[in-house]
Amino acid sequence: MSVIPEEYLPPKDHLSDRIFPLPEVRIADDINLGQYFLDRHILAGRGSNIAIFYKDQKITYKELQKLVNRCANAFRNLGIEKNDRVMVRLPNRPEFIIAVFACWKIGAIPVLTHHLLKAEDIIFRANDSESKAIVVSSDVFSEVGAALGECKTIETVVVCGEKIEGYIFLDSMLKGQPDDVQLAETTRNDWARIIYSSGTTGKPKGILNTLGDVVTAITVANHYLIKLKPEDILGNHPAFTFAFGFFSILFMGISGCSLSIIDRSDVKAVFETIEKHRVTVLRCVPTAYRMMLQSADVAENKYNLNSLRLCQSAGEWLPATTAIEWKKKYGVQILDSVGSGDFHSIISHFVGMPDEKLDSSGMPLPGLDTRLVDDNFKKVNRGMAGELIFRAPWGMQYWRRPDVQKNSVINGWNRTGLVFEEDEDGYLWLKGRNDDMIVSAGYKIPGGEVENVLLTHPAVHEAAVVSKPDAVRGNIVKAYVVLAEGVEPSEKLTKKLKDYVKEKLQPYKYPREIEFVEGELLPRTETGKIRRFKLKEKEIEHSKN
Repeated sequence: MSVIPEEYLPPKDHLSDRIFPLPEVRIADDINLGQYFLDRHILAGRGSNIAIFYKDQKITYKELQKLVNRCANAFRNLGIEKNDRVMVRLPNRPEFIIAVFACWKIGAIPVLTHHLLKAEDIIFRANDSESKAIVVSSDVFSEVGAALGECKTIETVVVCGEKIEGYIFLDSMLKGQPDDVQLAETTRNDWARIIYSSGTTGKPKGILNTLGDVVTAITVANHYLIKLKPEDILGNHPAFTFAFGFFSILFMGISGCSLSIIDRSDVKAVFETIEKHRVTVLRCVPTAYRMMLQSADVAENKYNLNSLRLCQSAGEWLPATTAIEWKKKYGVQILDSVGSGDFHSIISHFVGMPDEKLDSSGMPLPGLDTRLVDDNFKKVNRGMAGELIFRAPWGMQYWRRPDVQKNSVINGWNRTGLVFEEDEDGYLWLKGRNDDMIVSAGYKIPGGEVENVLLTHPAVHEAAVVSKPDAVRGNIVKAYVVLAEGVEPSEKLTKKLKDYVKEKLQPYKYPREIEFVEGELLPRTETGKIRRFKLKEKEIEHSKN
């Protein structure tokens, strides 16, 4: 067994207080995720059920178990031990799930690495995690090949898809391996994964999750939100390396349902897969739902989506207009949820929520203790903005970042950095992040609040709001706006958008400057999120010239 240096782990005096008010989350101390999320369903008689739909491929739970066990045995033969880190760099495909489950069976820690990362990003994550091996698909190998010479600890490269000379080919590696594997002895306090933050606010940080945290978080989300059953078919569009996308693997594992893998981001691929696999629950980011609603194919009713019973959205705010239009067209509700790799799902819409509350973020999930607090961590009254802190059956931990850990967990409470207001009915309305607060002429203006209002205007497709240095006000609010299809920029539209914000918010919060941009020109993370700090840096640099 490999030993993780103590200084790589969160300081013990800055750990989260875990609470267990719900019976569903009181799990045993001894748990192996490979057994819990896979073998358990076969023992329950679901071995012949389809676990994975991928294009024309169907993999049963029993077949998946054999592939996972062979991969786990092969990893062991390569010298991978408990607590060793294994980078997984694959697009959405069955081999991703096989590699992750194989790691869990032997107690190794998968390091999720987006398949669009460039070499320098791969080098950083490989060296920061001190990964011993990497599993990569041949179609995204080039950046890995360019990075390997500077990855100090990677000893083994496993390639799937097509063979690449000089590296281990996954299919060949699995041949001859036993169908059974000896499970590593793991407990709820062992480590389930390292996932890196998207870097929207600065340098990516490694986020740790324990086995117990993963199980309790997905149990609450499934039991109270999605309510998947073994007969459900879950459709996933976001990348598995994205925290929201990885939840789909966990949903499959907790419920024993089928997972339909959607490996392309275009609207046609999503529609075709829903129809072909008869998806019952769809999980997409808000932008994907907006694109699907705008698609001409939808208007022509080309695809049959009547298998859907529920949808979920996360990753960014979902405007009520999108949710209402989607339900009107398909008769299916989108549950907009708030979460991250740091703190999992904590707030969500729920089935039957009133339309007039759909612009809110919903309510905290059951089993969480939440508060809105001021800068001194004193609880604020309803109607006042405050940072959301919480306690849950899970907590927040960071890899090799004691500075982040100490700032993120205060007296056992997890800090989200998200600013909300609670209304008289208990709904939480997102105002922004602590780090996007713009101070202008003495006023504190949450950039996210201005963004959310702009997104409700029919002319706006995307918006990113940042501070711009100003000689008189210190800073002003500036909005970068991507217009909806067919809308042309103009001075008249600029004034309309400014007036629109003034009508919806206190007048001093309106963007004093609006710049219309093409969406592809905005700086983004590999998961498509806008890097607002890059826009802010750009404004600071311009102000110096």
